[in-house]
Amino acid sequence: MEGFDIRVVMVSFLAIIISLTVHEFAHAWMADRLGDPTPREHGRLTLNPMVLFKAHPFGSLIVPLIGAFQGFLIGWAATPVNPRLVRRDITMRKAEFLISFAGPASNMILAVISAVLWAACVRTLDGSLEPIVYLLQMMVFANIFLALLNLMPVPPLDGFTVLESLSPKNPIIPFVQNYSFIVLLLVFMYAGHIFRPVMRWTNSVLMWMVQ
Repeated sequence: MEGFDIRVVMVSFLAIIISLTVHEFAHAWMADRLGDPTPREHGRLTLNPMVLFKAHPFGSLIVPLIGAFQGFLIGWAATPVNPRLVRRDITMRKAEFLISFAGPASNMILAVISAVLWAACVRTLDGSLEPIVYLLQMMVFANIFLALLNLMPVPPLDGFTVLESLSPKNPIIPFVQNYSFIVLLLVFMYAGHIFRPVMRWTNSVLMWMVQ
């Protein structure tokens, strides 16, 4: 395959796996902090990606690997939680919001950290850091993509639970629930048109950071 570089594939794969692992760990950590023992009981309070591979081999291993070969960053998994088991001083709606938002929030934080480290490495002008520079760059894109995708108010994405917890009587909720499959299909069909402007803006920010 002309132009094929296994190093690019593996770095892209590693970027989405790290990002996805942190995302799911954030859900588990927040639920545990709020008193829900479910993630701990299922062994999900860990940053070991092998746990995700075992629980969700298709979404957390096969799809990210195929995506890395095709040049796009995607993957998914799920963390078992039960907001009904949180401490009594936390309402279930608040628990649902905090647990759901923790995943995208962790990706936004990781994107910022990766961008800062990327800029620091680029400014050193040290060629030996090239693999790390590329990994950090891919980490920025992967985490922004995961954060924005999961914040979409469509089940089973985190954004739907966030919307439902903030506005349980919102008239859009029954509609989205009934047509979630179609909406998700449209999102994936037009993902390029939806996310490409954001990724261009992200690249512009990265370039500005090293000027």
